[in-house]
Amino acid sequence: MLNLQELGIAQIPLLIEWLRQYPRQNCDYSVCNLMTWGKIYKNQYAIWHEHLILVNPKYGYIFYPLGPGLPSEELREFVSVYQTQEPETELILVPADWQTTHPDLSDYFRVEEKREWDDYVYSVERLINLSGKKLNKKKNLVSQYARNYPDYKVLPVTPDKHGVILRFTEKWRRERNAEGIYLNTEFNAIKNTLEMWDELPVEGIIICHQNRISAYSIFSAQTADMATVHFEKFDPDMKGSAQLINWETARAMRGRYKWVNREQDMGLEGLRQAKMSYDPDFMAPFLIGIPLP
Repeated sequence: MLNLQELGIAQIPLLIEWLRQYPRQNCDYSVCNLMTWGKIYKNQYAIWHEHLILVNPKYGYIFYPLGPGLPSEELREFVSVYQTQEPETELILVPADWQTTHPDLSDYFRVEEKREWDDYVYSVERLINLSGKKLNKKKNLVSQYARNYPDYKVLPVTPDKHGVILRFTEKWRRERNAEGIYLNTEFNAIKNTLEMWDELPVEGIIICHQNRISAYSIFSAQTADMATVHFEKFDPDMKGSAQLINWETARAMRGRYKWVNREQDMGLEGLRQAKMSYDPDFMAPFLIGIPLP
């Protein structure tokens, strides 16, 4: 049996070390997401055959193991072990190159892509330069914000600003109650992030104008050359604030990362349009392995 235990703050160093050795581009593998959303879903972990196994028990998901690699037959074996507890178990986040590395995987799993959970990945430099016709409107909105609020400041997210961030997020959430179920869960994930701030490998920036917050973002390292933006909120009454926080976040990453992962659209039409409007360089696919009998 898998000796599963609930993930907690004490496991953060373990996650950091495993992900340093076996980096993955999908945002679900980020330490921040594993801990802050994982606290909501009661994520679990185990070490099995020299691999780190991560489990989301709420949905019966087993993350594709982190480690040197298991043969397809062994992958099916450990999923079978968990199926004794959760018959509807699925293997999520199958690597995009599985057909090359594990060509026989389809003998044991039916692999499907979940488009709504694919990650949008952009070049940091493109998000800063905003060159070309597709991004020209974004550049104009950044310039418009700068003209309207020339004395705006960019401040780092620090514990003394957590209360301001939560109040700002509460206001943002109330104004978007059409998607309230998801937003309520996200708000809890943001609270969890701030509560674990000193333990998590995260950082963030706040855009302020005359002591009034315009926007903020929270992000962290995903791989050696990629960062992931976990949360980003802006004041819709301040035109250009959405584009500015995107731009300033990319500027904060310049020189440290080549790519920025802006996570998924979850099948929300408005969110998909917003993410597509920045012309992603590529998508990190979310592949699910459904066990075959």
